[in-house]
Amino acid sequence: MNMQRRDFLRCAGAAAVGGASAAATAIGGLGAAMLTYSSVTKSDTRRYELGIQFFTFNSLATQGWEKFSEAMGIARGLGYEAIQFAGLMGHSPELIRKRAAELGLALRTLHIGNDQVRAFRVPGGPISEAQDAVYTPRGIVQLTRVNVPLARDLGCEWAVVAASGPTNMLSLDNVRRMCDALNAANEIARKAGIGLSYHGHGPDYRSLEGQNVFEFMLANTDSTIRYELDVAWVAAGGADPVALIEKHAARIVSFHLKDWTRAGKAATVGDGQIDFVGIYRAAARIDRPIFNVECEGGPGVDLTREAGRSLEHLRPLGWTLTA
Repeated sequence: MNMQRRDFLRCAGAAAVGGASAAATAIGGLGAAMLTYSSVTKSDTRRYELGIQFFTFNSLATQGWEKFSEAMGIARGLGYEAIQFAGLMGHSPELIRKRAAELGLALRTLHIGNDQVRAFRVPGGPISEAQDAVYTPRGIVQLTRVNVPLARDLGCEWAVVAASGPTNMLSLDNVRRMCDALNAANEIARKAGIGLSYHGHGPDYRSLEGQNVFEFMLANTDSTIRYELDVAWVAAGGADPVALIEKHAARIVSFHLKDWTRAGKAATVGDGQIDFVGIYRAAARIDRPIFNVECEGGPGVDLTREAGRSLEHLRPLGWTLTA
Protein backbone atom coordinates (compact mmCIF):
# COMPACT_ATOMS: atom_id res chain seq x y z
CA MET A 1 0.00 0.00 0.00
CA ASN A 2 1.58 3.29 -1.12
CA MET A 3 -0.22 5.53 1.39
CA GLN A 4 -0.10 4.13 4.90
CA ARG A 5 -2.79 4.85 7.43
CA ARG A 6 -0.51 6.66 9.89
CA ASP A 7 0.89 8.86 7.12
CA PHE A 8 -2.69 9.62 6.14
CA LEU A 9 -3.49 10.62 9.72
CA ARG A 10 -0.69 13.16 9.78
CA CYS A 11 -2.10 15.06 6.85
CA ALA A 12 -5.77 14.94 7.80
CA GLY A 13 -8.12 17.76 8.68
CA ALA A 14 -6.69 20.97 10.03
CA ALA A 15 -3.22 19.44 10.23
CA ALA A 16 -3.02 19.00 6.47
CA VAL A 17 0.19 20.19 4.87
CA GLY A 18 0.64 21.62 1.41
CA GLY A 19 1.37 19.72 -1.76
CA ALA A 20 -0.88 17.56 -3.93
CA SER A 21 -0.34 13.81 -3.78
CA ALA A 22 -0.60 11.26 -6.54
CA ALA A 23 -4.03 10.44 -5.21
CA ALA A 24 -5.11 14.00 -5.86
CA THR A 25 -4.08 13.63 -9.48
CA ALA A 26 -6.03 10.39 -9.64
CA ILE A 27 -9.26 12.02 -8.52
CA GLY A 28 -8.96 15.08 -10.70
CA GLY A 29 -11.39 13.66 -13.25
CA LEU A 30 -14.18 13.02 -10.80
CA GLY A 31 -15.49 16.53 -11.39
CA ALA A 32 -19.12 17.32 -10.78
CA ALA A 33 -19.93 13.83 -9.54
CA MET A 34 -18.16 14.65 -6.27
CA LEU A 35 -19.07 18.33 -6.14
CA THR A 36 -22.85 18.01 -6.14
CA TYR A 37 -24.09 19.56 -2.90
CA SER A 38 -27.80 19.47 -3.59
CA SER A 39 -30.05 19.70 -0.56
CA VAL A 40 -32.14 16.86 0.82
CA THR A 41 -35.77 17.34 -0.12
CA LYS A 42 -38.75 16.83 2.17
CA SER A 43 -39.51 13.58 0.36
CA ASP A 44 -36.26 12.10 1.72
CA THR A 45 -37.67 11.13 5.11
CA ARG A 46 -35.37 8.26 6.13
CA ARG A 47 -32.81 8.98 8.83
CA TYR A 48 -29.68 6.95 9.45
CA GLU A 49 -28.18 6.15 12.81
CA LEU A 50 -24.79 7.83 13.02
CA GLY A 51 -21.85 6.28 14.82
CA ILE A 52 -18.20 7.18 15.18
CA GLN A 53 -15.05 5.15 14.62
CA PHE A 54 -13.39 5.07 18.06
CA PHE A 55 -9.97 5.58 16.45
CA THR A 56 -10.98 9.26 16.62
CA PHE A 57 -10.46 9.17 20.41
CA ASN A 58 -7.27 7.06 20.44
CA SER A 59 -5.16 9.63 22.27
CA LEU A 60 -7.56 9.47 25.23
CA ALA A 61 -8.82 5.90 24.97
CA THR A 62 -5.36 4.30 25.08
CA GLN A 63 -4.82 5.59 28.66
CA GLY A 64 -6.69 2.80 30.43
CA TRP A 65 -10.29 1.83 31.14
CA GLU A 66 -11.30 5.05 32.89
CA LYS A 67 -10.26 7.18 29.91
CA PHE A 68 -11.63 4.61 27.43
CA SER A 69 -14.99 4.84 29.19
CA GLU A 70 -14.75 8.62 29.29
CA ALA A 71 -14.16 8.72 25.53
CA MET A 72 -17.31 6.65 25.00
CA GLY A 73 -19.23 9.21 27.04
CA ILE A 74 -17.76 12.06 24.99
CA ALA A 75 -18.96 10.38 21.79
CA ARG A 76 -22.48 10.06 23.19
CA GLY A 77 -22.44 13.61 24.49
CA LEU A 78 -21.64 14.89 21.00
CA GLY A 79 -24.79 13.18 19.73
CA TYR A 80 -23.36 10.00 18.24
CA GLU A 81 -25.63 6.98 18.50
CA ALA A 82 -23.17 4.16 17.90
CA ILE A 83 -19.48 3.32 18.17
CA GLN A 84 -17.26 1.19 15.99
CA PHE A 85 -14.22 0.13 18.00
CA ALA A 86 -10.79 -0.32 16.41
CA GLY A 87 -9.90 -3.23 18.66
CA LEU A 88 -10.74 -3.41 22.36
CA MET A 89 -7.33 -2.38 23.78
CA GLY A 90 -7.37 -5.22 26.29
CA HIS A 91 -10.78 -4.43 27.82
CA SER A 92 -13.41 -7.14 28.09
CA PRO A 93 -16.31 -7.08 25.63
CA GLU A 94 -18.72 -7.55 28.53
CA LEU A 95 -17.45 -4.41 30.28
CA ILE A 96 -17.58 -2.36 27.09
CA ARG A 97 -21.04 -3.65 26.19
CA LYS A 98 -22.32 -2.73 29.65
CA ARG A 99 -20.95 0.81 29.35
CA ALA A 100 -22.42 1.16 25.85
CA ALA A 101 -25.83 0.08 27.13
CA GLU A 102 -25.64 2.64 29.93
CA LEU A 103 -24.91 5.37 27.38
CA GLY A 104 -27.45 4.17 24.81
CA LEU A 105 -24.79 3.42 22.18
CA ALA A 106 -25.28 0.76 19.51
CA LEU A 107 -22.39 -1.60 18.70
CA ARG A 108 -23.03 -3.07 15.27
CA THR A 109 -19.49 -3.50 13.90
CA LEU A 110 -15.96 -4.11 15.21
CA HIS A 111 -12.72 -3.46 13.35
CA ILE A 112 -10.44 -6.46 13.81
CA GLY A 113 -6.66 -6.59 13.54
CA ASN A 114 -6.03 -3.19 15.17
CA ASP A 115 -5.01 -4.65 18.53
CA GLN A 116 -2.58 -6.97 16.77
CA VAL A 117 -1.10 -4.12 14.72
CA ARG A 118 -0.59 -2.08 17.90
CA ALA A 119 1.19 -5.05 19.50
CA PHE A 120 3.43 -5.62 16.47
CA ARG A 121 4.38 -2.02 15.82
CA VAL A 122 7.87 -0.96 16.87
CA PRO A 123 7.57 2.27 18.90
CA GLY A 124 8.07 5.13 16.48
CA GLY A 125 8.33 2.73 13.54
CA PRO A 126 6.20 2.67 10.38
CA ILE A 127 2.78 1.14 10.73
CA SER A 128 3.30 -0.62 7.37
CA GLU A 129 5.73 -3.06 8.98
CA ALA A 130 3.15 -4.09 11.56
CA GLN A 131 0.40 -4.31 8.94
CA ASP A 132 2.53 -6.62 6.81
CA ALA A 133 3.11 -8.86 9.81
CA VAL A 134 -0.55 -8.96 10.82
CA TYR A 135 -2.50 -8.96 7.55
CA THR A 136 -0.76 -11.83 5.80
CA PRO A 137 -3.19 -14.39 4.40
CA ARG A 138 -2.53 -16.70 7.37
CA GLY A 139 -2.68 -13.73 9.71
CA ILE A 140 -6.12 -12.69 8.46
CA VAL A 141 -7.49 -16.14 9.23
CA GLN A 142 -5.89 -16.25 12.66
CA LEU A 143 -6.92 -12.73 13.71
CA THR A 144 -10.47 -13.67 12.72
CA ARG A 145 -10.32 -16.68 15.04
CA VAL A 146 -9.11 -14.42 17.84
CA ASN A 147 -11.43 -11.46 17.30
CA VAL A 148 -14.74 -12.87 16.10
CA PRO A 149 -15.64 -14.12 19.61
CA LEU A 150 -15.03 -10.57 20.88
CA ALA A 151 -17.33 -9.13 18.21
CA ARG A 152 -19.97 -11.70 19.10
CA ASP A 153 -19.71 -10.95 22.82
CA LEU A 154 -19.98 -7.22 22.13
CA GLY A 155 -23.26 -7.94 20.36
CA CYS A 156 -21.94 -6.88 16.94
CA GLU A 157 -23.37 -7.98 13.63
CA TRP A 158 -20.13 -7.62 11.65
CA ALA A 159 -16.40 -8.12 12.16
CA VAL A 160 -14.49 -5.85 9.79
CA VAL A 161 -10.98 -6.78 8.67
CA ALA A 162 -9.47 -3.33 9.10
CA ALA A 163 -6.79 -3.27 6.38
CA SER A 164 -4.88 -5.34 3.87
CA GLY A 165 -1.22 -4.68 4.53
CA PRO A 166 0.92 -3.22 1.72
CA THR A 167 2.35 -6.51 0.44
CA ASN A 168 -1.13 -7.85 -0.37
CA MET A 169 -1.50 -5.05 -2.93
CA LEU A 170 1.76 -5.63 -4.83
CA SER A 171 0.31 -8.05 -7.40
CA LEU A 172 -2.97 -9.66 -8.40
CA ASP A 173 -1.62 -13.01 -7.21
CA ASN A 174 -1.15 -11.46 -3.78
CA VAL A 175 -4.65 -9.99 -3.87
CA ARG A 176 -6.03 -13.41 -4.85
CA ARG A 177 -4.31 -15.06 -1.89
CA MET A 178 -5.77 -12.40 0.39
CA CYS A 179 -9.22 -13.09 -1.06
CA ASP A 180 -8.75 -16.80 -0.33
CA ALA A 181 -7.90 -15.85 3.26
CA LEU A 182 -10.98 -13.66 3.54
CA ASN A 183 -13.11 -16.55 2.30
CA ALA A 184 -11.62 -18.83 4.96
CA ALA A 185 -12.11 -16.14 7.60
CA ASN A 186 -15.71 -15.74 6.48
CA GLU A 187 -16.42 -19.38 7.26
CA ILE A 188 -15.08 -18.88 10.79
CA ALA A 189 -17.20 -15.76 11.29
CA ARG A 190 -20.37 -17.32 9.93
CA LYS A 191 -20.04 -20.33 12.25
CA ALA A 192 -19.98 -17.82 15.12
CA GLY A 193 -23.08 -16.06 13.79
CA ILE A 194 -21.13 -12.96 12.71
CA GLY A 195 -20.85 -11.43 9.24
CA LEU A 196 -17.39 -10.68 7.82
CA SER A 197 -16.55 -7.37 6.18
CA TYR A 198 -13.41 -5.76 4.78
CA HIS A 199 -12.28 -2.12 4.98
CA GLY A 200 -10.45 -0.88 1.90
CA HIS A 201 -7.89 1.89 1.46
CA GLY A 202 -6.71 3.85 -1.57
CA PRO A 203 -4.94 1.01 -3.42
CA ASP A 204 -8.11 -1.11 -3.25
CA TYR A 205 -9.81 1.22 -5.74
CA ARG A 206 -6.96 1.56 -8.24
CA SER A 207 -5.87 -0.51 -11.20
CA LEU A 208 -3.33 -3.30 -10.73
CA GLU A 209 -2.01 -5.28 -13.68
CA GLY A 210 -4.85 -3.90 -15.80
CA GLN A 211 -7.66 -4.79 -13.38
CA ASN A 212 -9.52 -2.75 -10.81
CA VAL A 213 -8.61 -4.21 -7.42
CA PHE A 214 -12.04 -3.68 -5.85
CA GLU A 215 -13.82 -5.38 -8.75
CA PHE A 216 -11.28 -8.22 -8.59
CA MET A 217 -11.93 -8.68 -4.87
CA LEU A 218 -15.68 -8.71 -5.37
CA ALA A 219 -15.29 -11.43 -7.98
CA ASN A 220 -12.98 -13.53 -5.81
CA THR A 221 -14.67 -13.33 -2.41
CA ASP A 222 -17.83 -15.09 -1.27
CA SER A 223 -21.02 -13.14 -1.92
CA THR A 224 -21.81 -13.14 1.82
CA ILE A 225 -18.72 -11.01 2.52
CA ARG A 226 -19.62 -7.34 2.65
CA TYR A 227 -17.41 -4.30 2.21
CA GLU A 228 -16.94 -1.15 4.23
CA LEU A 229 -16.36 1.97 2.15
CA ASP A 230 -14.27 4.71 3.66
CA VAL A 231 -15.46 7.38 1.27
CA ALA A 232 -12.26 9.42 1.58
CA TRP A 233 -10.13 6.40 0.71
CA VAL A 234 -12.43 5.64 -2.22
CA ALA A 235 -11.76 9.16 -3.49
CA ALA A 236 -8.04 8.78 -2.82
CA GLY A 237 -8.08 5.72 -5.06
CA GLY A 238 -9.65 7.70 -7.90
CA ALA A 239 -13.22 6.37 -7.63
CA ASP A 240 -16.56 8.10 -7.07
CA PRO A 241 -18.19 6.84 -3.85
CA VAL A 242 -21.73 7.46 -5.12
CA ALA A 243 -21.16 5.54 -8.35
CA LEU A 244 -19.55 2.70 -6.41
CA ILE A 245 -22.54 2.42 -4.08
CA GLU A 246 -24.99 2.49 -6.97
CA LYS A 247 -23.10 -0.28 -8.77
CA HIS A 248 -22.28 -2.54 -5.84
CA ALA A 249 -24.92 -1.88 -3.17
CA ALA A 250 -25.51 -5.59 -2.65
CA ARG A 251 -21.91 -6.07 -1.44
CA ILE A 252 -21.64 -2.96 0.78
CA VAL A 253 -22.73 -2.87 4.40
CA SER A 254 -21.00 0.09 6.07
CA PHE A 255 -19.16 3.37 5.65
CA HIS A 256 -16.56 5.59 7.16
CA LEU A 257 -17.53 9.21 6.60
CA LYS A 258 -14.78 11.76 6.23
CA ASP A 259 -13.99 14.24 3.48
CA TRP A 260 -11.34 14.51 0.76
CA THR A 261 -10.12 17.79 -0.68
CA ARG A 262 -9.23 18.67 -4.23
CA ALA A 263 -5.63 19.00 -3.04
CA GLY A 264 -5.62 15.33 -2.08
CA LYS A 265 -5.96 15.65 1.68
CA ALA A 266 -8.28 14.04 4.21
CA ALA A 267 -10.59 16.51 5.92
CA THR A 268 -13.45 16.85 8.35
CA VAL A 269 -16.86 16.16 6.79
CA GLY A 270 -17.98 19.30 5.00
CA ASP A 271 -14.47 20.66 4.38
CA GLY A 272 -13.85 18.77 1.13
CA GLN A 273 -15.57 17.85 -2.10
CA ILE A 274 -17.29 14.53 -1.39
CA ASP A 275 -21.00 14.47 -2.21
CA PHE A 276 -22.56 13.36 1.08
CA VAL A 277 -26.08 14.07 -0.16
CA GLY A 278 -25.43 11.68 -3.03
CA ILE A 279 -24.10 9.08 -0.59
CA TYR A 280 -27.20 9.47 1.58
CA ARG A 281 -29.48 8.86 -1.41
CA ALA A 282 -27.47 6.00 -2.89
CA ALA A 283 -27.35 4.24 0.49
CA ALA A 284 -31.11 3.65 0.24
CA ARG A 285 -30.15 0.71 -2.00
CA ILE A 286 -28.39 -0.99 0.93
CA ASP A 287 -30.15 -3.10 3.54
CA ARG A 288 -29.62 -1.44 6.95
CA PRO A 289 -26.45 0.51 6.09
CA ILE A 290 -24.05 1.41 8.89
CA PHE A 291 -22.35 4.81 9.07
CA ASN A 292 -19.42 5.86 11.23
CA VAL A 293 -17.69 9.23 11.13
CA GLU A 294 -13.91 9.04 11.38
CA CYS A 295 -11.83 12.10 12.27
CA GLU A 296 -8.09 11.99 11.76
CA GLY A 297 -5.45 14.59 12.40
CA GLY A 298 -1.97 15.40 13.60
CA PRO A 299 -0.63 17.15 16.69
CA GLY A 300 -2.70 20.12 17.79
CA VAL A 301 -5.91 19.02 16.09
CA ASP A 302 -8.90 18.88 18.44
CA LEU A 303 -10.54 15.71 17.16
CA THR A 304 -13.46 16.04 19.57
CA ARG A 305 -14.24 19.40 17.97
CA GLU A 306 -13.88 17.90 14.49
CA ALA A 307 -16.19 15.02 15.45
CA GLY A 308 -18.81 17.56 16.54
CA ARG A 309 -18.42 19.53 13.31
CA SER A 310 -18.86 16.35 11.27
CA LEU A 311 -22.08 15.44 13.04
CA GLU A 312 -23.52 18.93 12.67
CA HIS A 313 -22.79 18.87 8.93
CA LEU A 314 -24.41 15.46 8.48
CA ARG A 315 -27.48 15.93 10.69
CA PRO A 316 -29.44 18.15 8.27
CA LEU A 317 -28.55 15.77 5.41
CA GLY A 318 -30.39 12.85 7.02
CA TRP A 319 -27.96 11.36 9.51
CA THR A 320 -28.71 10.84 13.24
CA LEU A 321 -32.07 9.42 14.19
CA THR A 322 -33.31 12.78 15.46
CA ALA A 323 -33.25 15.82 13.19
